[in-house]
Amino acid sequence: MTARKPTILLSEGSSLSSREAITALGLAGHRVELMSSDPLCLGRFSRFVRRVHRSPASGADADGYLAAVMDVVKSCSIDVLLPVHEQAFLFAAARKKLPAGLGVALADFEAFEQLQSKAGLAAFLTRLDVAQPATEVVRSADELARPRPYPFFVKAAFGTASTGVWCVSDERQRDALLQSFEQSNAFAEGLVVQAAISGALERTQAVFDRGRLVACHIYRQIAEGPGGGDLLKLSVVRPEVRKTVMRIGQALKWHGALSFDYIHDDATAKSYFIDANPRLVEPMNAWFAGVDLPGALLQISLGKTPPVQAEGRAGVLTRLGLMGILDAARWRQRRRDILLEIGFVSLGAGRYRGTREELVPLWTDPYCAIPLAVVIARLLRHPQAASRFAASTVEAYSLTPKAIHRLRAWQHSA
Repeated sequence: MTARKPTILLSEGSSLSSREAITALGLAGHRVELMSSDPLCLGRFSRFVRRVHRSPASGADADGYLAAVMDVVKSCSIDVLLPVHEQAFLFAAARKKLPAGLGVALADFEAFEQLQSKAGLAAFLTRLDVAQPATEVVRSADELARPRPYPFFVKAAFGTASTGVWCVSDERQRDALLQSFEQSNAFAEGLVVQAAISGALERTQAVFDRGRLVACHIYRQIAEGPGGGDLLKLSVVRPEVRKTVMRIGQALKWHGALSFDYIHDDATAKSYFIDANPRLVEPMNAWFAGVDLPGALLQISLGKTPPVQAEGRAGVLTRLGLMGILDAARWRQRRRDILLEIGFVSLGAGRYRGTREELVPLWTDPYCAIPLAVVIARLLRHPQAASRFAASTVEAYSLTPKAIHRLRAWQHSA
């Protein structure tokens, strides 16, 4: 007799991470349900999605979002709640409010606090003696105005999808930021100032079972897409980075998904950690390389103790074709260039030669052709609309500073 598949609810359906988690889970034989503030979210258009439940955006109304999730969990007999974006932080704050018996893998709220804030992350990496670029936390305009070598990066305490990060190349840019920060009271949470270093951007993704590393994957960004995201990825193997990630997870007793960005210097073979994402991030490059991150997360959410997955294959090249089309529209803003990019993506030509599609896999999930066609039609009508797509999508799933203060209030009142 075949065991019943668990009823799975994903925390949102708008992000690229959600769309890719849907694919990975679907290819493993699962069907999922989604929470979303957007009834036409990217994840809706999939043969692997059974139902989409409306909710407020978690960043705009954390209380309303949590109430909607609780209602769906109870009324639809949800077995497993998978946080596929920043809602993991929200659920960690509301852990005591979640129904007993609900399968969900979450680290302690205090562990999230050490990674979610850029200032907290810098302090944590320093304590653990993990390499990072020269970093300081500034809490006033005078501290930010101190002389330092250009270029450097300034990071807000909280940000999603590369928002809240500024590259400062000269005094003019620095002074303009100073004025903006003073008006928005950005110094209150602390701003991270980090030296720019040379090297390639790589990302490591992992799943932990109460501090035990269950699965880990690493890839290099070959081409940058809109908002600093990935357009082309190449899987790599870095034993030293894996050891560092394992050490971090053990120190935090991490439970759930955990990802990091770092700069790798090929000349010295050194890696410098620059950002943390305490959640699942775009898992399909890992899937093609032989590492099943959503599957590992599902297993530990169900209370199982899965074996450690083998390291994935190096050299797996994947693309996010939709991001390439948006990138062409954003930079060139000409219809013929958009059509040319569509041709390259469709034929696997040019920079896409030898790649596998991870975001809109038309052969395995033809329903995703619908949002792809809608985006292309809008871009061909108004190429300038490219920049608005990313902004509206991020708003649907990101946690705002106001929402984070609300989560802290939940935690303190618990």
